[in-house]
Parts: sequence; C-alpha cells; structure tokens
Amino acid sequence: MTSSRLRAKTALLASGVAGALLLVCTACSAGVATAPIADATTTADVTVAPMAATSTAPRTIVTIGDSIMAGFGLDDPSQAWPALLAAATGDTVVNLGCSGAGFVVAGDCGTDYAGLIDQAVAAQPDLVIVQSSDNDMDETQATLDAATASTVTALREALPNARIVGLNTLWNPTFDDPAAITWSSDALRAAVTDAGGDFVSIGQPLQGRDDLLQWDLEHPDPTGQIVLCDAIQQALTDAGILL
Repeated sequence: MTSSRLRAKTALLASGVAGALLLVCTACSAGVATAPIADATTTADVTVAPMAATSTAPRTIVTIGDSIMAGFGLDDPSQAWPALLAAATGDTVVNLGCSGAGFVVAGDCGTDYAGLIDQAVAAQPDLVIVQSSDNDMDETQATLDAATASTVTALREALPNARIVGLNTLWNPTFDDPAAITWSSDALRAAVTDAGGDFVSIGQPLQGRDDLLQWDLEHPDPTGQIVLCDAIQQALTDAGILL
C-alpha cells in the first residue's frame, strides 16, 4: 500500500495454528529459492465453474492482488505466499501483487488492478488468481461492483483460455470489518462467476493472530505468509483447482 494509506490504516488499527499445516508450503518455506519464475481451519466457501480436470503438469500462474500478496515488509519476496506456492507446486508463479492497489484504488505500481492486465497477458498464464483488497474499503458498493466487473471482464477478454480464480478480501484486525470488505468479496464472486471462473473464500486465517503479523497488525510476517499459503493451497486443492 502507499505510505499515506498505510499511515491511515495504522491509525484505524490503533483505534479500534491449531489445525495441521499442509506440509507443502511449510516444508518449502525454510529455503525458498523461488521455483520456476494453522490456526485457521475455516471451511472454504467455493463457487466453482464446471471445467475439465486440471493438469498436473507445471503451469504458469499469475497472481493479482495487494500488499499482502506483494510481500510488504518482508526481507525477501520469496517469503510471500505466491513464491511459496511456486516452490510447493513446481509451477511458475508471476506475482503482480501491488501495494496499495485494488479494483478502484491505484497502488505504488501506479495503477489499479486493470492496469496490470497487460503484464498478466505477457506471462501467458494457464491460471490467474485475483484477490480483492481492503484498499478499496472507502468505496461505495456500486463503485466496487462496477470496477470489479469491468476489470474481470477485461481480464477474461484478454485471456480467453486462462482459468480465472477469485479469492476473498483479507481482514486481519480483530475489530469488525467495514462493510466494503464483504462488498468487495461479493463483487469479485459475481464477476468471476459471470466470466466463467471460480471463486474461493479462505475465510480469515490471520484475523486476530498478532503473532503472525508485522508491527502494523495487518501484513503477515514470514510465518503468517506460510499460514496464508497453506490456507490458499488447501482451499484451491479442495476445489479441484490445484492438484
């Protein structure tokens, strides 16, 4: 996220793993040299389009999201969950996570999610994972719906043969989430479903887990990224998206 938005979120925060981890992300985290380039045991909420079985051959995956996906505050990008997923699966993962960005808000990369589509196309992905963001939490529901639908439609038109998967917005603080957190997830579910894609909710695996978060109590530390990777990989595997 941008420094101004980070300060604003930090002010908001100031106001206000019993389950077994998958061995894959966890085992690969000790010395991740990115492969080709939990206490949260929530039940995944999944909307999956009928599609052919996923191949077990290495794929190219593009991830589009915000600072949590980008690995904000980590010593090395290889500690972020997309790199851990690459090491775990042997797939090539191109991480387009952009701090401060959302479907509406432009991030440190100078654009919102729509502006990342050309980079996604250049990677020629088999699978695109898009995660809605709390960076859009100041937007109205109508604005979120329109921007999300427009971006996902453009992504589908640019990548007609790629599988598109949406992940719900993360909210790690312990206090009640703003309404826009639910709105953003709902908007993404509707957009990817309309585009013939899949939506997977992993719940909130890091919510209230200060021991897995950095000083701002929002961004995962290296261990939190492992927990997040495990939750995402498990949910995608249960949905038949990662095999």
